[in-house]
This record gives sequence, C-alpha cells and structure tokens, in this order.
Amino acid sequence: MISLAALGIGLIATVFDSSSLVAAEVIRAGDRVSQANVVTEEGDVAEGADPLLGREVRRTVYVGQPVTANNTRAPMLVKRNQTVSVKYISGALEITTTGRAMADAAANESVTVLNQESRQLVQGIVQENGWVLAQ
Repeated sequence: MISLAALGIGLIATVFDSSSLVAAEVIRAGDRVSQANVVTEEGDVAEGADPLLGREVRRTVYVGQPVTANNTRAPMLVKRNQTVSVKYISGALEITTTGRAMADAAANESVTVLNQESRQLVQGIVQENGWVLAQ
C-alpha cells in the first residue's frame, strides 16, 4: 500500500464549524438554522456566534441529525422568477428598473435577470438588501 505522504500529496482540512449542532426539530429544505431549531450534541442551546446559525438548509434535516456546513448554504436572497430591483451605477448616474431573476442566488453571487422593460438579459451581483447591481 502506498501512502499519500510517499506520493508527496498533502491533505488540507478546513473545519467550518467547530461545534457540532443537531436538529432539535425537523428543519425543512429552505428554512434557516436558528437557536430555536438546533442544539449542541450535548443538548445545550447553540451559541449565537456559531457560523451555522442563519444559514439555509439544503434538504430536510430530521430531529437528531447533524447540521453541518455540507447540508447548509448561504441564505438565498433572490429566488428564481422573483421580481427584483436592478440598479446600474456609474459615478453619479444611477438607473433603477425591475427585472425577473432567472435563478436562485445568495448575497454576492452572480445572477441573470430579465429586464422587464427591454426584455434583455443582464448579469448582476445580488446585494445584501436583495437588489441586483447590474454589470
């Protein structure tokens, strides 16, 4: 058997959540992780500083199952087919219109939006408030 070290291959592990959280109740896909629906493995209330709190569950997590970085994602601020404000900003010029999102997207993610006035597709970045900055 050849070890990875003998091949010169190094492994790097990133630990996203140092605490282990488990579901205290059923958390449905799309719901956010909160102190109300999770506890630590020891049964304690989850700390407010836990990086998993506020994230969105990718698929349903049942009572007693672990809540991890792999089964959560950043919360989606824009949903597919949602009407969103689209802004183009260049210096003092700011143009705002409405558009229809073509996909789900979280903050700082790219999303394609159909401009409802011109019927043109534009690319933009979702902002923290849920509007899209056109590029």
